Amino acid sequence: MNRNFALSGLMRVRELQEERAAADLAQANRARLEAQVARAVAEQKLADQTFPADAPADLYDEQHAHEVSVHTPTWRAIVAARASAAALLGEYHHAVSVAADAADAATDEWSEARMRAAMITKLEVKHHHELEAADLREEQIVLDESALRKAAEVTP
Repeated sequence: MNRNFALSGLMRVRELQEERAAADLAQANRARLEAQVARAVAEQKLADQTFPADAPADLYDEQHAHEVSVHTPTWRAIVAARASAAALLGEYHHAVSVAADAADAATDEWSEARMRAAMITKLEVKHHHELEAADLREEQIVLDESALRKAAEVTP
């Protein structure tokens, strides 16, 4: 039996594929985390946006017509800012979804690469067990022959 494992080159390739898949998975998980953090920051910014206390609540209040005309541009700017932040938050939700999908795909790829590497590793372990069994058989044959020689020498 050949003492060298015949699939050692393939095993190294599979190990490298697994390492590469693990690196891709780490990168995908980092991207997902960054997207989640960006989304959380955007959510907090949107939650922190408030209307000024002196902003008119009813734009058609005749008693405060002068205040309405003064605050209308401010009011519109605040509404536009909130709408923009809400749209940006929607984009962040989409980015998190895309990053999560990429991380799930990377996890699947890593699992497959790990499985392929494990198959070759199991074959290597089996090869080493077979080598060990062959060595033990050879040793047992030598011991048996030695015992037979001694037995033959003792009996004339």
